[in-house]
Amino acid sequence: MNWREWIIEKLGGYTDVDSALESITDSTERNYILTRAVKRLYNTISSEDILKENEYGQWMFMGRTLSKAEVAQIKAEATHFLGTMLWKVLQADVKYQANRKMYLLAQSDTDLTAGKLWTLTLDAFKTRLQSMMKGKGTFSE
Repeated sequence: MNWREWIIEKLGGYTDVDSALESITDSTERNYILTRAVKRLYNTISSEDILKENEYGQWMFMGRTLSKAEVAQIKAEATHFLGTMLWKVLQADVKYQANRKMYLLAQSDTDLTAGKLWTLTLDAFKTRLQSMMKGKGTFSE
């Protein structure tokens, strides 16, 4: 079954997307269908596309279970990367650029928000790497 047939089937046989979406009352199902429908057109990411642990504690990535060797490699790479000079340089650069954007060049709330988002993204990378290093496939806080 190709993706168009799959979408039409999921939409209950409707060929008019608006009518089909109106017939779906479950917002979770509607969002799932819309994400799948535009995945080939846009760079959409679903929970199946990120590193996570399934209910059995196995690491999953891009919808498939990773082998023990792949998991060990990811843990080793995360551990190594956090200790590299490159990581320290990138962190310092992002922090500098974020602070510059927020405090020196800020001309609007959007500039402040952009700087904060850079800082949050950097923190997300660091937290994710630390989580993987500790053997957790799911993002932890």
